[in-house]
Amino acid sequence: MKTVFSSTEEQEQEIASLVARFYKSVFPKYFTENEIIHFREIGVLQPNKSTFTYFATLRDAFQVMACLQVLLSILDKKKIEDSLIIESKFEELFQHNITLLNECGIFFPFYYDHFTRINHEASNDMQMMDIQVANQYLV
Repeated sequence: MKTVFSSTEEQEQEIASLVARFYKSVFPKYFTENEIIHFREIGVLQPNKSTFTYFATLRDAFQVMACLQVLLSILDKKKIEDSLIIESKFEELFQHNITLLNECGIFFPFYYDHFTRINHEASNDMQMMDIQVANQYLV
């Protein structure tokens, strides 16, 4: 018999927070608003409907949180570093974490190359996405 611990509500909230960070600050730098809307529709960074594996155990939830944090860190560092040696290490680490996410049932259909160029059209539109309005009456 094997004893496992289930994931906590706080872990699920942290995962949701990391996913929201991708949609609010990462994707808008590299993709257009229409592409991001399409990502939401197809379930990017959402658990596979047939397998809810990362909610199952404490270990899986930590794995998903760590993978998302590593991906975010790599994308944040990518703006600063331009060395080819560092770039190749980032790419390997990036791909490894994508593989781990997919094994946990989280849909992430991108490669490192998808984040190589900043989309200037998307970065200009970034200010318009996911903004809460101050009142109900917009003129």
